[in-house]
Amino acid sequence: MRLHMPKIVYLLEFVWVGLGACSGSAVKDGGNPFDHQGEEIGDGGVDEPDVRGEDMGPWRGGDASDDVRGVDGGLDETDEIWRDIQSCDPSRFDRALWRGGWGQGWPMERRGMWLFATKFDDAPPMITLVGDMNGWNPNEWPTVRCPDGRRFFVEVPESAFRRPAIASKYKWFASHDGSYRPPMEATQYGYDHFGRFGWVRAPLEHGRLEQYPAFRSRFLDEPRSLRAYLPPGFTPHSPLASRMRTLLLHDGQNVFHPDAWFGGWRVNERLERLGAQVVAIAVDNASDRMDAYTHVPDDVGMGRVGGRAEAYLAMLKEEVLPFFRARYGIVAEGASLAIAGSSLGGLVTLFAAQRWVPRFGCAIAMSSTLRWGSFSPSAPRGNTLIELWRGRPLPIYLDHGGDVDGRCIDGDGDGIEDDARDTDNFCTNRQFLRVLEREGYMVGRDLTYVWARGAPHNESAWASRIEGALLACARMGWVAPSP
Repeated sequence: MRLHMPKIVYLLEFVWVGLGACSGSAVKDGGNPFDHQGEEIGDGGVDEPDVRGEDMGPWRGGDASDDVRGVDGGLDETDEIWRDIQSCDPSRFDRALWRGGWGQGWPMERRGMWLFATKFDDAPPMITLVGDMNGWNPNEWPTVRCPDGRRFFVEVPESAFRRPAIASKYKWFASHDGSYRPPMEATQYGYDHFGRFGWVRAPLEHGRLEQYPAFRSRFLDEPRSLRAYLPPGFTPHSPLASRMRTLLLHDGQNVFHPDAWFGGWRVNERLERLGAQVVAIAVDNASDRMDAYTHVPDDVGMGRVGGRAEAYLAMLKEEVLPFFRARYGIVAEGASLAIAGSSLGGLVTLFAAQRWVPRFGCAIAMSSTLRWGSFSPSAPRGNTLIELWRGRPLPIYLDHGGDVDGRCIDGDGDGIEDDARDTDNFCTNRQFLRVLEREGYMVGRDLTYVWARGAPHNESAWASRIEGALLACARMGWVAPSP
């Protein structure tokens, strides 16, 4: 009989990570490896429309490098999107809102006119556009309210802007309740002390977030948005862009946004504090998270799930990374690419470290669910990464918080030390550390191990450790691309 901790604890772990300061750091201060790199730098809120049967380029699982039309959004496409928004036909409007997010971006400019469009499920009676461009005046630019009451748009001549489009923030204002609503469709966006806002056009001197809604893969069924953080001074397809490190993150909803579960990771803030020339790209999770992030099926109390990590990695390698390379002109491969995740995201990161060919630069695995493959009492032996791990392919940053009541034990003799009362995957991560050391890893050379004693299993704890993880990876071999 297994002596496992009650499954409800693990179910809560998967739920809160899927939806949404610690002691014990073992990273020594050896200076900031991001300081000298040879160069100086001068949710998505869109539903997926029904576009089945239409070739929509990289966001339908095509080759991003071959679809410059879809990435840049030519004049003909802009005109078509404009007409579809003006039609107020729900399916055409949604399709245009989505296509615009993958093309020129929202808001959209054409021949001196700007088009702002949005959708709200609660059907407010009146929405107006407010922002730096009109002094945040809620009475100046009312929208056209489509007959369904949920879709809104407004066209504004640039000549009416009181401030330039570049560096202007904007939101929507609902007059019936006096609320300011963030434009969830905005391609470029950020956060200030008032919450989320959209950029009409983001200033280059600011770090900025960008999103691409409802990506559809040919490898996985569920749509998921893609996101990016671009550092200050970044210009797509510039010489600087080709010299940038890239950080690829799972659970994209949680890694940039301060309004995410437990405050999010705030990776962008950590990168800016480090002065790091890094483009961070992130893939949102979806309802298939437990399938996509796990390498074998298992049962954690909800029936048999999991085992589609190979498909998830194929999506990253063949669709996501090519799209961002085409969009931004970044290298995003080899030693310039690091991959990071927590919980099940840490598990799939380590799976990628084992399977990704050619290798990438560093793996950041935080509080990884290394027990996967042994949850079910009937699970066959040999299915966990603890048992499957072979070789020493690349540098690893491994951490966890928590502690154990007593000592870690393998009470049922299945080879996995998962039968004690521990927290934050303490015991299986300690066991995996021993596996890495047996396989030739050495702490301080190609392995960094951190135990944040007592730290919980949540985004706030991972946020407190991500800066040290980034520094560790940069010291162990995550480097800028060669000229």
